[in-house]
Amino acid sequence: MTHPLEAIVALQKKDLRLIRLLREVQDIPKRKDDIEQQVNGFKRKLEETSEQRKKIEVKINELENETSLANDRITKYKQQQMDADTNEQYRAFVKEIGTVEEEIKEFEEQEINFLEKLEDLKKSEHKYNNHLSEAQESISDELKELDERNNELNERLEQMKADRKLSAEKCDPLILKKYVRILQNKKDIAVVQVSDTNNCCGGCHMQLPPQIINDAKNINKIVNCNFCGRIVYNSG
Repeated sequence: MTHPLEAIVALQKKDLRLIRLLREVQDIPKRKDDIEQQVNGFKRKLEETSEQRKKIEVKINELENETSLANDRITKYKQQQMDADTNEQYRAFVKEIGTVEEEIKEFEEQEINFLEKLEDLKKSEHKYNNHLSEAQESISDELKELDERNNELNERLEQMKADRKLSAEKCDPLILKKYVRILQNKKDIAVVQVSDTNNCCGGCHMQLPPQIINDAKNINKIVNCNFCGRIVYNSG
């Protein structure tokens, strides 16, 4: 006499393959996102570096303008110095010119520091731009492979679902309903054998009571593990 769980066990084998396949399909978007995040990381670094470079360039322009204005003031003071009526006025212009020259010196020192920073930022910007180009070229192939794999898996899924439907039609409807409920709850195996060596559940590996072990041998009974709820059968 055929065991009523025989068809369910055959179905379970197909369901477990389906579950593994579905997990791989569901994992593809995350894998694609992880790949794209690498590129986005280079994009953020490039954008941050470019923004810093632009700010430094603005500061350099401001310093150049300040230096130009200061030189204009020196030119003005020197012209006024030539027209000084007294030594006191002449010395006052000399002092003003000296003060402005110190300002220019400070502007030039700041500009040198900013130019050094600008050079470093340009190098970093070039580096990140190269990294980004390389990454974009690399992930293009990876994303294409993942899309192809996704299409292939979905085709297989459709075939396996159709095959699974035929297998499910051969199962006892009441047992099938119970099996599906357990499978959805456990997310893995729903029907297990009693261990031949220690009379444990093949799912949770807990020691089963003698009554469950005996009932699991009866093909007219469908019994569950009293610990994990899986359907157990005993072929021994």
